[in-house]
Amino acid sequence: MLKARDIMNTKPAYCEVDTSLSDVARRFTDEGISGLLVVNEDKRLLGVITESDLIDQQAKLHVPTAIAVFDMVIPLGEGRFERELDRLQALSAGDLMHGPATTVAGDTPLNDIAGVMNEDDIHCLPVVDGDNIEGVITQHEVIRALARRSPN
Repeated sequence: MLKARDIMNTKPAYCEVDTSLSDVARRFTDEGISGLLVVNEDKRLLGVITESDLIDQQAKLHVPTAIAVFDMVIPLGEGRFERELDRLQALSAGDLMHGPATTVAGDTPLNDIAGVMNEDDIHCLPVVDGDNIEGVITQHEVIRALARRSPN
């Protein structure tokens, strides 16, 4: 059974929390990556930014709706509106990242990795040992591992 350490990229791309979003986007295109780990000055993992995050930042803001019941007004989607507003105002990696990041250990089986990615809609999954980043697994690594594993 393949495990995280068998399929992970041992040299993950990362940036610091204050990296500008224009630099993040440039790295995605220049380096051909789909995710960046966001770290602090001590190289401790804080979160993750993916291509989808950069694209989502450009999406239109959805104005929350409300319904009136008797004399009460009940807002709908208020939390989503606040998250979208924060996303639109993001200037740095720290502003846009998803954190704390969902992580797996090096001995996590491939099936569990695929399950976490599917259930939590994760495209970039850091592999850690305590506070140390060991690597990263993207959907590409999972697909490559599945292709190697399946019989012809």
